[in-house]
Amino acid sequence: MSKELSIVALGHNEEFVALQQQVEVLREDLLALAVDRVGPLRAGPAPPHSRSGVAEAVGALLVALQPTVPLLEGAIAVVRDWIGRSGSRTVVLEIDGHRLELTGVSSEDQRRLADEWVAAVIADRP
Repeated sequence: MSKELSIVALGHNEEFVALQQQVEVLREDLLALAVDRVGPLRAGPAPPHSRSGVAEAVGALLVALQPTVPLLEGAIAVVRDWIGRSGSRTVVLEIDGHRLELTGVSSEDQRRLADEWVAAVIADRP
């Protein structure tokens, strides 16, 4: 059964235009995986009395895919590669309430967290 994976690039307002263009490149890279579709993530209105922080969503995609280990690991690899090329500071991946925040910093801790995230998503499959 296909699930929806949201991918949200966080940055600062001054990066908005450049990252919007780079998100299209990310979309094309994700389409190279065996996903069902990749499109824009439509955000709803902000909650009442909410205030924006320093970082804001500057690009967001919704990926329909089968939540398998190879596809999830492939999506993580594509996003990490894109972070390195785009200069985005942080990208948040979320599927079925499981959230993973990736940064441009390559570390063993981040790899371990990504592996744990994939395992948790797979464990929740029916």
